[in-house]
Amino acid sequence: MSTLTTSTILDDHPTTKDLLDFAPYREILVDILRDADTSTPLTIGLFGSWGSGKTSLMRMLQDKINEPNNTSYFTVWFNAWKYNHEDALWRALILRVLDELRTKAYQQQAENDNKISNLDADLDRLEESLYRTVEWEELGRWTLDWAKALRNTTEEAAEIALAFVPGGTPLVNIIKKTTEAITGEKSQSIADTFRQEAKTYRRQKLRSLEQFEREFQTLLQQHIVNKGGRLIVFIDDLDRCLPEKSIDVLEGIKLFLDVPGCIFVLALDRDVVIKTLQTRYQDRIKPRQYLEKIIQVPFQLPPIEKSYMQQYIDTLVPNLPSHQCAEIFAAGLSPSPREVKRVINIFILLWKLAQHKLPQEIQPARLAKLVTIQHRYPKLYELLREMPHLLRDLETYCRAESENEIDATVISEVDPAIPTQLHPFVRQANLRQLLGMYPPDTPDTNFADLSLQEINAYIYLTHSTIIPDRNLQATRAKITEPSIIIIRAGSFVMGNNQEYPLANYGIGRYPITNYEYRAFVQDTNHTPPRHWNGDNYPEGISDHPVVFVRWGDAIAYCQWLSQKTDKDYRLPTEPEWEKAAHGDKQRIWPWGNDWDTNLCNSREADINTTSPVGQYSPAGDSTSSIADMAGNVWEWCSSLYRHLPYRADDGCENLQASGDRVVRGGSFSDNKDFTRTDSRSSRHPNSSNRNIGFRIVLDI
Repeated sequence: MSTLTTSTILDDHPTTKDLLDFAPYREILVDILRDADTSTPLTIGLFGSWGSGKTSLMRMLQDKINEPNNTSYFTVWFNAWKYNHEDALWRALILRVLDELRTKAYQQQAENDNKISNLDADLDRLEESLYRTVEWEELGRWTLDWAKALRNTTEEAAEIALAFVPGGTPLVNIIKKTTEAITGEKSQSIADTFRQEAKTYRRQKLRSLEQFEREFQTLLQQHIVNKGGRLIVFIDDLDRCLPEKSIDVLEGIKLFLDVPGCIFVLALDRDVVIKTLQTRYQDRIKPRQYLEKIIQVPFQLPPIEKSYMQQYIDTLVPNLPSHQCAEIFAAGLSPSPREVKRVINIFILLWKLAQHKLPQEIQPARLAKLVTIQHRYPKLYELLREMPHLLRDLETYCRAESENEIDATVISEVDPAIPTQLHPFVRQANLRQLLGMYPPDTPDTNFADLSLQEINAYIYLTHSTIIPDRNLQATRAKITEPSIIIIRAGSFVMGNNQEYPLANYGIGRYPITNYEYRAFVQDTNHTPPRHWNGDNYPEGISDHPVVFVRWGDAIAYCQWLSQKTDKDYRLPTEPEWEKAAHGDKQRIWPWGNDWDTNLCNSREADINTTSPVGQYSPAGDSTSSIADMAGNVWEWCSSLYRHLPYRADDGCENLQASGDRVVRGGSFSDNKDFTRTDSRSSRHPNSSNRNIGFRIVLDI
């Protein structure tokens, strides 16, 4: 594992080094710019999203054009964003071109023993004809500031007020009297009550477009074109300017500078410019046709191939702590050099931080994966912050897809095996590739084999590079369906060897969490658990089982979720709960017949409160991969509490009947005997305690 140096942080400056195999594009475009048969005026558009390398490609073009053996070509670089503060961006472009031409005039002077250059004189006349500004101030009538006048208590102030009453002392006489009789601050106070209106006028005189264009063409023809040269203007960052100004530049090119001998190379995001045109002109023009009229040669920068992106990363940072990091970044990030640099910088910062705080817990490949998710899929990252156990589920699904066990592109919205909150992400090919790229036996690369505490270490570390959203919980929660595990139909033996026939059903892999329950509370205004702050749970327990819920609260949640999803959700019956806990073979605990304090949250664990769901997975899961069936919280069942054996037609889950209801599983406050798969207990339906929660069943 290599060591990163302090100099590894990358800058965001464009480069003329060809790290992304731009050479073929450069050569083709340079041939167009140099070819004597290329008709001018001409505008070439380099299209690409922000950070895709447009500026670097233009710098390569300019360097190639400016080679010593190409003295006949004259290039100008105009960074539109740099001049975005100017009132008229098109004028800044023209002046920039004229300034660069003036530089050429000074070079000519030096070459001709400092004789006055004709080009310099021509530029003076042309710049003068561009615009002339005249300002003048016009004074108007006198007015009285009544607020100041009334605040004065002097006799003179009263006389001033009377001056505006018909028949009063003339205003001029009052002014004379007050200025003669009063001096100092008092005199200034009197004077300030008078204000003379003043209007400033500005006149901009711009000669006709045809005249300026004609003079510019003459200048270019005489001093550049007739000598076998061309003026090539590179315009960068046009799509970063204010919408109105970016369009002004395009129109300024067409109106003022579109003359023979002149070539413009524009770097811009086509979609951004089209949206700008739509905003400005609405239905009066067709944006694509408008753009085609201005740009004669469009060149869309192709997406960077994965192999070149990996070479690019290896060249930028040859000493990443693992060779897998470059593979992960190349597979997971968008093909944007700017984004890649930014994410690598964040990774380097976090890796250095991990070496000081968590040197044994953080592996570079896993960190690279999570940093990639954080910046390519921010909504997924926010979900994982709230429900970190879903990262294991997501990686498991993606790996299964990569091994052709499932087709993630056709996942049904009603497929209970995949949590609904993960559906939008599982369908994204790049994310599936990222999380499924390494098989389970590849060491230190995957999350599926980590405990929840180990996953939380990565979440905690990466969270340090984002600004916390303190209003996150204040937003309305989204309705999500829990992860469901299918239990197949068959006879089931429970207590006293009594057989119970059970149909197919699905049961929640985890107890319902605070995060999931919050959507129900906010959507229905249902009474929240007593330890919540209004309709939001306390910070840090989003992925803990919801507690302080009565049996009726759990029933109401199931009915609400059924209505929202058009599915049949309910509480499990007692036999359904127990079959899910120990499977077809009667196990004492979900994981087997030997007690292990490290596999569940019971009194022996000495946590004394709830723990995140899935914290003891997968080792503490049942044979059906169902988590938290032992300890953490007691779980409500729909069944009335009866002495065993039940009759098959007992109907003990009748929701209308009165009596205590079954709770199963034990909790953090109970010893190991209560966490057995056959341990039974009951609570009054109105019971509400810090160690009682629930999980749900889906009828299939």
